[in-house]
Parts: sequence; C-alpha cells; structure tokens
Amino acid sequence: MKIYFKKVLLGLTFVSGLMLTGCSDEEYADANTNPDVLTEVAPENQFLSASLSLQSNDFEMFYDQYRRIMPWMQYLTGAGGNARNFTRNIDNFSWRDDRLYIGVGNALYDAEQIIGGMSAEDQARYVDMLNIIRIVKAYYAFYVSDVFGSVAYTEAWQARYGGTLTPVYDDQRTLFLKLNDELAAAVTALNAEKTVGQVPLGNYDIYFQGDVKSWVRSANAVRLRLAMRLLKREASTAEGIIDNVLSQGADNLMANNAQGWVFKGNAGFTGGGNWNPDLLYAGKPLVDFMLDNNDPRLDAIVAPNGYSQTVIDEFIEEGDLEAGTIEDERYIGSFTVPDLAQANPEYYVRRIVPSSGRTVDSVSMIQRRLFQPSFDEGNGVGTGFVYMPVLTYAEFCFMRAELAARNITSEDAEEWYIKGVTASIEWYNTLAVDGKLSNYTALDDNEIQDYLNQPGIAFEASMALEQIASQAYIHYFKQPAEGWALWKRTGLPNTTTVFELPALLSNGAPLTVPRRAPLSLLLETNPNYDNQKAAYDAMLADPAFGADINDVTGRVWWDQQ
Repeated sequence: MKIYFKKVLLGLTFVSGLMLTGCSDEEYADANTNPDVLTEVAPENQFLSASLSLQSNDFEMFYDQYRRIMPWMQYLTGAGGNARNFTRNIDNFSWRDDRLYIGVGNALYDAEQIIGGMSAEDQARYVDMLNIIRIVKAYYAFYVSDVFGSVAYTEAWQARYGGTLTPVYDDQRTLFLKLNDELAAAVTALNAEKTVGQVPLGNYDIYFQGDVKSWVRSANAVRLRLAMRLLKREASTAEGIIDNVLSQGADNLMANNAQGWVFKGNAGFTGGGNWNPDLLYAGKPLVDFMLDNNDPRLDAIVAPNGYSQTVIDEFIEEGDLEAGTIEDERYIGSFTVPDLAQANPEYYVRRIVPSSGRTVDSVSMIQRRLFQPSFDEGNGVGTGFVYMPVLTYAEFCFMRAELAARNITSEDAEEWYIKGVTASIEWYNTLAVDGKLSNYTALDDNEIQDYLNQPGIAFEASMALEQIASQAYIHYFKQPAEGWALWKRTGLPNTTTVFELPALLSNGAPLTVPRRAPLSLLLETNPNYDNQKAAYDAMLADPAFGADINDVTGRVWWDQQ
C-alpha cells in the first residue's frame, strides 16, 4: 500500500442514502482484517460506496487535475500565466492510487467476497452484479497503473479473508493483460443467458441504474482504451484485443452520448472547496484555436472576461479607462509559455467594478460551473448538474477514427472523426445546459456542420492523425488525464499540428513535461517493504523509467519512446 507524508483521505462508506463518511485508522485496520465487519453488508452497498469514492476524489481534482495535469497540457494556467518552473511542481501528486486500496478497490473486493460467500443458489442470482463489480475494479486498477506502473492487484485486499498481508506487485504488462482478460470474461458472463432471475443493482448503480448492456458497452470501451496503450509496446496483442472488441456487434458497443460511462450528480456533489475552480485561466492555445475556428464548444469551456460594455462604461466614468473605449473580444487566453507570461505582465489586469465591488479580469477563466455547478459567480449559488466522465462516446469514436487512420482497422476514419467531433460538441452542449453555465448560448442546428466544413477542421486524409488528436485533445478538457495520456501515447498535438501546442520555454530553455506519477517513499517499517522494493527495482532497471522513483519525466512500461 502506498504511504505518503500527506493527509490520507480514508475510505468512503455508504451510510443512510448517499452520505459519505471517513473512518479512523483503527476502524480501517479492523475492517481489513476482520471478516465479521461485513457479515450483514449487502454487495450492492459496497458497489455504491466504491462508485461514489471513485467519483468524489476532490484531492485528485485539486492537486492532480487543476494544478498539475491541466497546466502541463496547456489547458489552463494560474493567475499571471504559467510560472518559470511549473512543470517541476509534483508535490502531492498523484492521489488516484490511495483510492485503489482505501475506498474503491477494497470495497469492490469485499463485494466480490460477499457474493462468493453466498450459497450456490444465491450466487446464481448475483452473476450480473458480480461481473459489473469486476468491470469497475478492473477499470480503476488500470487507471492507477496507467501513471504508476507496477501496483499490487492480484494479491491485494486479501488480509480480511485469511490471505496475505504482503501482496506482491503486478508489473504493468502482466496487469494490463490480466485486466483485459477480466473485462472480456465479464462481458461474456453478462451477455450469457441466465437460468434464474438476477438481483438488480438499480439505484445502487450511479452510472446506469443496473442496466447490464450499458456495462457490456463500457467494458468493451475500456478494453479499447487499454489496447490503445499497448499499441507501441505489443502491437499484435493490442490488435487482437481491438479485433475482438469491434467484432462483437453494434449492440455491444457505444453508439451515442447517452451510452457513455458518465456520472451525473447534483450541484452539491462537487460543492466542497477542493472542487473550486476559481482563478484558473483558460490556456491561450486552446482559446485561440477555438476562436479561430468558431468552435461551438468555446463558451461551454471558456468564460468571457469581465469587460462587458456595462463594466467598461463604469470604468470610463471612474477615469480608469479612456472615453470611447468599447467592448472587444472577450475570450482571451492566458499565456501557457512561461517566457511569454513573464514578458507580458500588462496582459493580466484585474480591476474592481465600482458599483458591485466585484473583481474583473482581462483574461478568460475556464467555465467554473462546468466543474462546480454550485459555484457562485456573483449571481447566487448555481443549481445545475455536474457530469463526471469515465469514458465517453466521443472518446470511443476518436479511438476508432485513429485506428482506421493507422490502418489497424478497415473502418472509415473520416466517418468516425465526424462522429467524434459531433458527439463531443453535443456532449458539451448538454453539460453546459444542464450545468446552467453563465454566458452560454445553446447549440443551434447549423453550428456543427459549419464547424466541420472549415479548413483545418474538415477531414483531410493526409493529416488525419493530427486532426483526430487535436479534436480528442479539446474533448478531454473535462477529462485532462486522458488528454495527458493522448499526448504521451501519440506525441499529438504538438508545435506543428493543426492545433498547435507551443514549446514551453523558460528563460529560453525548453521545459520537460512530466510523463508519470512519483512513487511513494520506500520505508523499511512498511510490512510490505520487500515486495514494494522488488517492484521499484524492477521498474528502475529500465532506464526509461527515470533516474529515481520521483523522476516524473520517466516513462511507465506502456509509454515506450
């Protein structure tokens, strides 16, 4: 288990509806060694607890997304643009693996064991639930290993049931293949005809309310994402997975936005302070590209700056602006390149509006209610919904478009590119409308086609891969960890693509963007020290992994040069 010198967010349990609570270290230890603790717990309760824990990781949002991955990927900056050495900021990163052992994986493993302890007659009624549980567990183990490399999985969580207290670590290759097999087996089991009625998850399933076919589609989509990671390392293995997934028939594959693996929560779900997206400014490369191409997603992702004509007139009256100043372009991106940010301090102007005392910026923030619908923008607490994606239909389309463009499949790359762009625009429209975003104009009938007709956006076979990656990059604004993975996996977008990500220069020297998470310290007092050290030594034996365990410029196994 990972040990950090930081506050550990303890397990989330289901208590009275959707209440989340922590537990003491003693309670956690008892819950992981005493099987009687779960004697009366229903597996669906554990599934709900794990699902909520997966989605409610506010520390991951605060540290990993807002302040690490999103600036690294030039989606946003802090006030004043990116600082000189911002890519070296890895403190308190990454939070995702804590939940694998305390919150997500342990609760799902418990649910499996609860079902396994039932009579054979009862187990037959829980086949669907068991395999849905396994899909989520496999996904989350993949999500954690994706940036850490080797993790304890096969032997993890067994202490409560008489198993080992010192689990070995699965290396990433072994784990990825195992997870693919588990997902494939779950799909087969879910599609199999049942001889007895199944106990439904219903409202204990925050994603699909227990709909089995939705879980089949999600498992297949995760397998496709996993295969994309494998392409550089083991192309033949990846292609075998891809063929198996895409040959399963349309009913087993995502076909529209409603079929994406996405959690929809009310405004209060992300109401806590760590979800607060205030003073995060949209990156200039993203804003400029979307402006230049009339991207319909612009006002769903980026908020206009504060300089409306009404505000300008107030400043004119106060003598802070010259008479005759008129409202100009209000979508202004922040410099992501440190040298440009430091050379243009006048670009970042904040003023206090006399009538309201409200601060306005010359640079555009991100749409804050896209992440925290309850955010008070000066017009009261928001009441919209938040959407938290695991794997969307648009991503599924972009993967299929890329595979076709690489001639790995015989599908039509242009068809899947158009489907991906269309799905992404429609999805962001849903997020903006349901999230009750300020300053958003709902999508009209012609915007998508007009966008797709523009030079650079209209599909061109000669630049298919960079166009697909550019659109996927924009789509991943709400899911920046996948934008980071896309960039690591393909090298796209970059300084020469249709969507240009400029080189990050600080004092004229290029900055190196991190590629993996730092690992927790090796402590000889850790009961699992020997297995942890063995895993670290094995990863460090590959020079590409980096000079030491905290060398985040190194690469995990799948991220081959």
